[in-house]
Amino acid sequence: MTQLHDLTVVQQREALRAGEVSSTELSAHYLARIDAYGEELGAFVERTDELARREARSADDQLRAGSRLPLLGIPTAFKDLQAVAGVPIHLGSAAVTVVPKSDGPVVGRLRRAGVVTLGTTHAPELGPTCFTESAVVGRPAVTPYDTSRYASGSSGGAAAAVAAGLMPFAHGSDGAGSLRSPAAVCGLVGFKASRGRVPAAPSFMALGVEGVLTRTVTDTAALLDVVLGPGPEDLYGLPGATGLEDQVADGCRRLRVLRWGSAADDVGQAVDLAAKLLADLGHEVVDDPEPLDWDDELREQLQVVVTASVAATARRLPHQELLAPYTRWCLEAAASRTAADFLAAQTALAAAASRHLALAAHVDVVLSPVTTQPAVPIGWFEQDGTGEPCGQRMLDWSAWTPWANLTGQPAVSLPLHVTEDGLPVGVQLTGARVGDDARVLRLSAQLERAAPFADRHPVQW
Repeated sequence: MTQLHDLTVVQQREALRAGEVSSTELSAHYLARIDAYGEELGAFVERTDELARREARSADDQLRAGSRLPLLGIPTAFKDLQAVAGVPIHLGSAAVTVVPKSDGPVVGRLRRAGVVTLGTTHAPELGPTCFTESAVVGRPAVTPYDTSRYASGSSGGAAAAVAAGLMPFAHGSDGAGSLRSPAAVCGLVGFKASRGRVPAAPSFMALGVEGVLTRTVTDTAALLDVVLGPGPEDLYGLPGATGLEDQVADGCRRLRVLRWGSAADDVGQAVDLAAKLLADLGHEVVDDPEPLDWDDELREQLQVVVTASVAATARRLPHQELLAPYTRWCLEAAASRTAADFLAAQTALAAAASRHLALAAHVDVVLSPVTTQPAVPIGWFEQDGTGEPCGQRMLDWSAWTPWANLTGQPAVSLPLHVTEDGLPVGVQLTGARVGDDARVLRLSAQLERAAPFADRHPVQW
C-alpha cells in the first residue's frame, strides 16, 4: 500500500492541489516519522513541530483559496548552516546559538514558495568535513542503509532524513562535495549548480553553493526552478535556468562523455554501469583515467584555503573553549600562515581549476566516481590515535567532488549502483562548462529512466 512518504515532491504537489491530501496530514505524517527515526539517524538539530503545524494549516487555507505557489504545503527542513527566520541556528557548534530575524536567500525562496518548516538538519561545525558529527547533536548523522556508517557531510543530516523518508526533500549546501557525497552514500540525487546560478555569500572563490537533496531527478529540477537565479548582490550572477522540470522530460541529443578517474570494487562497478548505460543510450564515451590528480602541493594549497575559511568564521565566535578539535586545529594552522600564503594557495588552485576546465573542453559531460568507497564506518576519518579528523583522508575519500567547486561547473551524484551489502554507490556527472546545468539534468533524467532508483529504500522506510 502506498504511504504518504512514498510520494515524490512532484506527486505531493499534485495531490495537495487536487485535495487528495492536506498539508496538515502530510506534516503530521512526517513529524511522526521523525519521532520514530530522527534520533537514531542523527538527522535533526532543531525540531519546529508547532511552527510546522501552523504553516501547514495556513497552507491548507491557501490551497482551498486556489493558490498555486509551487511548493505550497510540502514539508522540508533546512541545514543548520544557513539562516532560518525565527529558528535557532547553531552552525553545528556548541559555541553558537542565534535566532535569525530573516531567512538566508535560498531558504527564503523555498519558504516563499510555500514549504512547511519541520526544523533544521545536522551539519558539522562550520561545515568543513565530509562526515557529520557535532557536539550540538551528540551523535553522528548516519546513512539509514547501515547506521554504523556515516551519512557523509556536510549535508549529512539532510541526506539521512530524506533517505529514510522523514521528509520528501531537504535543503543543503555544497562547498567541496557536501551535497554530492551524502547523496552518494544515502541513495539520493545531489545536484550542485553552476557558480552564479544560486544566491551565494560574497567570496572571490565562491566555492559553496546551496541546493537540495531529493529522490528523483524530476524533483530536483522542480525545486531548482524555485531556487535558481542570482541575487542582485551576487559577484558571479548567471541567469537562472528556467523550465527545468519540463526539460528533464525531454531526451538528450548524442553527447560526448569523458570517463575520468579509475576506481576499484563497487565504485568502479558503478562507473562501469553508468558508462554502459550511456553508450546504450547512444552517447559516445571516451576514456581518460586520470587527467589531473591531487598531488602533494595541491593538497597543501587546498588545506590552506579550507583552514583559513574555517578560521575566518571561528575566530569571531564566542565561547572558543567549546569549539570542536578540528576547528581549533584550523585556527592554529591559519594563524601560522600569512596573507601571502593564502593568496598563493588561491592562485595555485585557480590554475589547477583552469587546467581541469581545459581537459573537459572537447567533451560535453564528464563521468567520474563521487567517492572512493561507499559509506565508511563511524570514526574512519580520524587520524590514528588523535581522535581528530584527517584532512588527507577526507580528500582521498572524496577526491572527485572538489573540482566542480573550484571550477564552478555543475555536477550531480546519481545512485546508480548498490553493493552486495545493500549500500548505495553514486556516480558523478559534471557539465563540461559553467552554465551546463540543464544539460546535466537532462542526461541525469535519461539515465534514471534507463535504470530507475527512486524505489530503493532502507529498512526504516
